[in-house]
Amino acid sequence: MKFDVYLETGPKHRKTMTHVPSLAGTTAMGETTEIALEKTHDAIRERIAFLRRHGEEHQDPDPIELNVAEEDTTTGWLGFAVGVFGPDLEPIPPRELERQIRWAEWSREELIEAAKAQRGGLRSGPPGKGRTPAEILAHVAGSERAYLNSVVGPVEGLNDAIKQVEKTPDDPWDGLAAARAILLARIRAMTPAERRAVVARGKERRTARRMLRRTLEHEWEHVLELRARLPQRKA
Repeated sequence: MKFDVYLETGPKHRKTMTHVPSLAGTTAMGETTEIALEKTHDAIRERIAFLRRHGEEHQDPDPIELNVAEEDTTTGWLGFAVGVFGPDLEPIPPRELERQIRWAEWSREELIEAAKAQRGGLRSGPPGKGRTPAEILAHVAGSERAYLNSVVGPVEGLNDAIKQVEKTPDDPWDGLAAARAILLARIRAMTPAERRAVVARGKERRTARRMLRRTLEHEWEHVLELRARLPQRKA
């Protein structure tokens, strides 16, 4: 299968991050463009496997062909998910919006499953630097708020739900559920004008499609991070 890939390469941090908007939530990062593109093959396979687990039918993507459709090298922070690409500026129709909302529901299930499976509990992080699972959950919820606010502005009740997640690190589940319910309800309620708007935030541009892409990408990054900490099953 052929996939258009969008790259952001940051000269300041010398990182390349790839995005596959046609399979929202798919992203990879590497020290070089070549490494990032190579990792994208596995990221596509992993994302399709995720969708299949939840009942979506997808054909085997192999052999995978990547087409670099766009690369942004204009900002020092590129490579850290700040890029905006051509597809991000397209309005998102209701049917696709609802499909990506389902993907968000499924990825939240897998995030919680991975967090609950951590052997050291929610307050035990990896040796050395790194967030604890509780900090990751709060970080994901807070980032989603930022993505949503950048497009539609503050949403009633969302701040309180996220504060609950932050204040109850051993039992964040009710806060997470409330925050996600508020977030998805507001996304579903977006007007046609909001779904097609391009919002200027200083020099940055934000759209509903980009907001959903980053919501899916970011949560999935942390699902994989938490899974990588679990003991590997022996073959």
